[in-house]
Amino acid sequence: MYFVALFIVLSSFQLMALEVTELRIPVRDKTELAATIYTPVSSPSSEKKFPVIVQFTPYGRSEALQRGRYFSKHGYIFVAVDSRGLGDSNGVFTPFIDEGRDGFDVIEYLAKHPMSNGLVGTLGGSYRGFAQWAIQKYRPPSLQSMIAIASVYPGYDFPMGNNIFSDYTISWLDFVLSKGNNKRYGNGDGWQQAYLRQKNSGTRFKDLDKNAAHLSDVYQTWLAHPSYDEYWQEMVPKQQDYAAITTPILSITGHYDGDQRGTLQYFKNHQQWGNKVARSEHYLIVGPWDHSGTRKPKSHVHEAHFLNLSMLDMFKIYLDWFNWTLKGAAKPAYLTAPVMHYIQASGLWVGQTQLKSGADVQHLSLQSLQTQGEQQPVSRYRYDPATPHALPLSKDMTGSVNLPNEHDGYVVFETQPLDSDKVLFGRLEAEVWLAMNVPDSDFYLDAFEVCANTLPRLLSKARKRAKYRDSLAKPVSTPINEPFLIQFKDFDWVARNIEKGCKLQFVIRSSQWHRQKHFNSALPVAFQTMKQAQIADIQILHQPQYPSYITIPWLQPGDVGKPVVLPLSQ
Repeated sequence: MYFVALFIVLSSFQLMALEVTELRIPVRDKTELAATIYTPVSSPSSEKKFPVIVQFTPYGRSEALQRGRYFSKHGYIFVAVDSRGLGDSNGVFTPFIDEGRDGFDVIEYLAKHPMSNGLVGTLGGSYRGFAQWAIQKYRPPSLQSMIAIASVYPGYDFPMGNNIFSDYTISWLDFVLSKGNNKRYGNGDGWQQAYLRQKNSGTRFKDLDKNAAHLSDVYQTWLAHPSYDEYWQEMVPKQQDYAAITTPILSITGHYDGDQRGTLQYFKNHQQWGNKVARSEHYLIVGPWDHSGTRKPKSHVHEAHFLNLSMLDMFKIYLDWFNWTLKGAAKPAYLTAPVMHYIQASGLWVGQTQLKSGADVQHLSLQSLQTQGEQQPVSRYRYDPATPHALPLSKDMTGSVNLPNEHDGYVVFETQPLDSDKVLFGRLEAEVWLAMNVPDSDFYLDAFEVCANTLPRLLSKARKRAKYRDSLAKPVSTPINEPFLIQFKDFDWVARNIEKGCKLQFVIRSSQWHRQKHFNSALPVAFQTMKQAQIADIQILHQPQYPSYITIPWLQPGDVGKPVVLPLSQ
């Protein structure tokens, strides 16, 4: 049954009627998904069939009202669909499992809508971005375009990254699976207090669902897969799927986007395995934003402020993209390079023919970066899981919120002040030789910019769990008090002009507030308690036979092309 409401939208050119229709879309297993369709009402003198743009969401399809009105005003049918088991859709929601098949069926159903011209595009960010990549595993023939923003890569950047689970794991499940007033995500300090109790009392991470039994099935299933194994790998396209993609794709992420790692991995996989034509029609925009800023650009992320050129008009970019890929309009003139980067501080957008770090590579030994006293062959810090945590009062970009209170709880390395302005561009890398007295622990390596008379500014971060240092799929044992190597190859992408006189600072530690707490036991971390806690004495080696170093990619002439001019918000 259709329920129709009519809205009148005033455009600068004409008075256009907008029809909003609610319907249920059947998929292959007879489950019905709830959808809201925003349709432009054609007149005798206008086009009568339109391309379709679909957004699949676990957050309630009413969130798409603004997009629905915008795209229907510009001659598109826009459809927001509740994920199965959520909103008004039937079925059971199991994150990351059904989006591909359901997406195929919905796209082919909507391609046959009486007002559809048979061409369908998809749009969405975060989980909605993942859903689009999941659909690519099934290749619906009517899918002709996609815009994937800050796309989650399950098991790779959420709910765990480098096999370290995020505290956000269960609060996200609470947000999507709980009904009404039972939701605790975003409600006062809610889960924050639960996390604080778990970290300080030393109860098991796997017991965070103790008072939220309706979250247990998914939560416990995830924790049963602490390795990046086939369970996670099956959720995303494989090599043969990337090779079969024919869809033009626009990917968008940010320097501080929690799903940057996933977005860039999708892009890199497609560039590696895709066919030549499809690769040439996959564009990537990397701005200075955080996760939400990839959809609604902000002028700052906490203490990090950006110039006006970072404030892109995303709706215009979406419209230009779909006009090209679904309506046959000219390709947007600003798509002059496959990869477009914003460089912080200078405020410029520049283009690249491929995603590649700066070629002026500087290798610096950790010994040369020691910050106190004479150069020593070993740096040490101590990680005691019994040390109480305090609830962070704020988020910041200085690193101070997450630093242990004890100065011996971390180690700092610094470069010399720069003798000229330079652009840090791409991914830092590090190879660090360590020795420790416990069977396992976590390692966080953060990079900051430090300038005179200012607080440090977070640039990039990386993390590794010792037993997954060689492979995310298979753990290895860690020798006690014997050297072993950890390679940090997946720092967040950064592009920032570092001024003369400033320096880079690197901080190594073994805990961070918003990550699963490690008690330094050999047990799976989700099962560890304070009873298994051990104090870790960490040695960072930087001797000739154990050459620990950090690789810094500076931009050099020729690494990027001409400046790019992207549409800005008015």
